[in-house]
Amino acid sequence: MRCIRLAALIVATATVIHAQTAPLMKVLIAPGAMDEAVNDGDVRITITVPGVDAAAGTPLFSVPPSADLAVSDASGPVDGAADPGGQRKWKASRAVRGDLVIKYRVHVHNTPTNGGIPPLGPRIDGHGFSAAGLSFLAIPEVTTPYRILIDWDLSAMGPGATAASSFGDGTVEVPAGQPVRLRLAAFMAGPLSREPAAPQPTGFAAVWTGDPGFDLRPPMQWTSKLHAWMNSFFQTANDRPYHVFLRFNPANAGGGVAFPNSFVVTYGAGVTGESMKHILPHEMTHTWTANDLGKWYDEGSAVYYQALLPWRAGLFTTDQYLDDINKTASRYYTNAEIDAPEAKIIPNFFSNMWLNTLAYDRGALYFAALDGKLRRASGGRRSIDDLIRTMVHKARAGEKITEDSWTDLLQKEIGDDAVALHRSMMQGGIVRPESGDYGPCFEREIKKVRRYELGFSPKSLPDGRKQVEGLVEGSEAAKAGLRNGDIVTYPVITTEGVRRDPDATITMHVTREGATSTITFLPRGVALDIPQWKRVPGVSEAACKS
Repeated sequence: MRCIRLAALIVATATVIHAQTAPLMKVLIAPGAMDEAVNDGDVRITITVPGVDAAAGTPLFSVPPSADLAVSDASGPVDGAADPGGQRKWKASRAVRGDLVIKYRVHVHNTPTNGGIPPLGPRIDGHGFSAAGLSFLAIPEVTTPYRILIDWDLSAMGPGATAASSFGDGTVEVPAGQPVRLRLAAFMAGPLSREPAAPQPTGFAAVWTGDPGFDLRPPMQWTSKLHAWMNSFFQTANDRPYHVFLRFNPANAGGGVAFPNSFVVTYGAGVTGESMKHILPHEMTHTWTANDLGKWYDEGSAVYYQALLPWRAGLFTTDQYLDDINKTASRYYTNAEIDAPEAKIIPNFFSNMWLNTLAYDRGALYFAALDGKLRRASGGRRSIDDLIRTMVHKARAGEKITEDSWTDLLQKEIGDDAVALHRSMMQGGIVRPESGDYGPCFEREIKKVRRYELGFSPKSLPDGRKQVEGLVEGSEAAKAGLRNGDIVTYPVITTEGVRRDPDATITMHVTREGATSTITFLPRGVALDIPQWKRVPGVSEAACKS
């Protein structure tokens, strides 16, 4: 299951200026009628930016492609053009003065699949609309702090339509800050289903449209309990709106993307209320641990805590927690790029499947190893939780977070040994937690686990229908009967999840010479001796979680 967190801009949103004297920028969102069966809709946007004073040729805003963009200022219409690219910089042909008004229409049309792309683009589910801000909002290219009014015109959506965003339910005024924070926010409107049923001014709320095929309320009630527990764990106030947005994903269901004070999770083929409980804590952890240190920190901490905190809260069993530890260890220790330095990950994140998950798993095991070192160094009085909470409070206080911030904490709390471990991890050194580093309940053992091997070129996967090429002779795919030239179709293949579970199989519909059959195989190759953890008999549950 894929989690994506867009780090740099999330950090930028923390530097919010709360002066109510800042000018008011207005964002009016007017979705048209939506119908998933018709699969055609639009959203009209009007953005008003007060007090603009810009010379001709100055980039004024980034806007998604639009057929009917209209821009004006105090003197009337403004001509201009946008640079090519996904997020185009629009430049005026003349100087712009006064209120800048941007009007345009975004077309909404569901595509058959989106492969591994994060769930960000405009989408219709049932009779509702959802999108991330970066996919449909014109974002002013200014650093001036603005209060922002998020307003909705839902008249075209019909009776009963409501709206929500990462900033709160319905129309809401956001305290002063930079407009760039609109990029990293989720928006949803239509006949929303909610948990709890009534809109909430603060605290937890989940919203969705359409029919996920199962009752979302029980897992969202579970998530609400976890959110309250995690607020207490991280020692933060529960005084702001917090939203989970749920939407359908046709090709990579079960993943998510984290935004400030909210996140998106997707449902679809193979996803149940129970299975969602493994991605929900991961995404929620980003609410507190997101910073700009790198994936080893923000994704590593999310993997480290994704089962640990629900277990401590009484929402996961010990067996569920142990299973999560071992799946993380399995994917890490069988990773073909296990010794790649951290600097290699980001440039190759979307092109190398091994690097795609390395920081997640390595970071989680790194935090386990640090926890053991800190508990031993402090005689059990301190843990990694204390260091993470320190970082959370530094970030929330507006302090700039750097790698030195982290290594200074390690030096102070543990000493040279921890700093050396950090340097080694960043250079690709293999992380090996000691036997008791997950607490007195678990001890390390060595087991054989087979490395993930798809058995043919992964280029055959992304769009859901491809011709098999590069078949590996002797692979499980070949043994199951797959052949080069076969046309494979499938409802979903989430390779991150399959690579994490050594027992997960892949099922494909295979067409060859006009005949279609079903092939199921275990995508595994060579067996490796790797660390796994097992339950220590006789240790009480209370002692385990201390």
